[in-house]
Amino acid sequence: MVELIPPRLDVEDDFENHADLPVVKVAAGRVKLDERAKIAARQHVCFRQRLSNPKYVEKSAVAGHAVRNQAKERNAHMTGNPIARWGFIFRSVRNYMSDWVDHWNSNDVLLWKNEPGHVSTEFTYASPHFDRARNQYELTDYAISLKAVLDGAMMLGVGPRVGGYDPFALGMIIDLQNQHRREGPNVGNVLVEAFDPSLSSFPAGTKIIKRDRYDPEDMILQARQDPVARGVLKHLGFNGPDYRTLYSLLDWMESEGWTEEQVAAVTEQDAALVNIFTGTANNVTILGPLGRHGATRSHSGKTPKSIMTLSDAQALILPAAKAFLRSRAETFDATGSWPVYIKPKKTKGSAKKPSAV
Repeated sequence: MVELIPPRLDVEDDFENHADLPVVKVAAGRVKLDERAKIAARQHVCFRQRLSNPKYVEKSAVAGHAVRNQAKERNAHMTGNPIARWGFIFRSVRNYMSDWVDHWNSNDVLLWKNEPGHVSTEFTYASPHFDRARNQYELTDYAISLKAVLDGAMMLGVGPRVGGYDPFALGMIIDLQNQHRREGPNVGNVLVEAFDPSLSSFPAGTKIIKRDRYDPEDMILQARQDPVARGVLKHLGFNGPDYRTLYSLLDWMESEGWTEEQVAAVTEQDAALVNIFTGTANNVTILGPLGRHGATRSHSGKTPKSIMTLSDAQALILPAAKAFLRSRAETFDATGSWPVYIKPKKTKGSAKKPSAV
């Protein structure tokens, strides 16, 4: 049996044809694979096929914890059947990280601990959506883009306690076939598509919400196909929950037919608070460089009568954004299609109240 040699990841060719991995380069220019590598490559392709198999999706819904534990076990042993080719190492000393990773259950974003025991400080972030990368720069682009979706889902998941979630930074690139690590660009283009189109189709009957809760894993699954969810999560995750981002989330909700009353009703508050929020976010006198507009667009620098703190703004907008995305997921679960809001035409004497279809 030929001993595997870690491939050189500093050349473009190492990322090509990686569906048949692992490829071993030898001095004479020949390519060899041992039997174990062939088996791993076949299993890797089979997993990608299972993602679009209705029976596999149904099994995942019924036995989600079992599937998660199997994935952890496969990736923890550095040989056999890794369910993604590429990953990134990250470190965290936050107390919640190990427990969060232990309970994480997603086919799109894979997370696991790299150290034994209950608490770990080193983790791996991986995804089958990275497998289309042809070089380390595309790999980092896909990782940055998907991580923005992940961070946005986590921020909506914790809601008003958003300060408790600390987005991790990407570390070294890791080849999950042979555990070879190398430094990567660390800076990528968030504008690229986060999800591999070949893995993003939904089998008939797919349900986004499989239990009473609407968790970050559900939001990420939804973002595969729902462009509104994908935009909301990526925008929030990449920019963070500041005034300008929160106003952008409000724009998304209102553009899809949600009124100020609906936004405020999620947290059982008065719709007038939405106006206080927008007045604060628009005012450069209060927020300076953090304001949404410059001095010419903030009422000539006039200070509004009421000011909303950032924590109060987060407590108002983030739960509403989560409820907004959940309403879209519930509509999809009931109808098999995403809701489309049609803005009513303004006619003389017509009501201005929006309606959705």
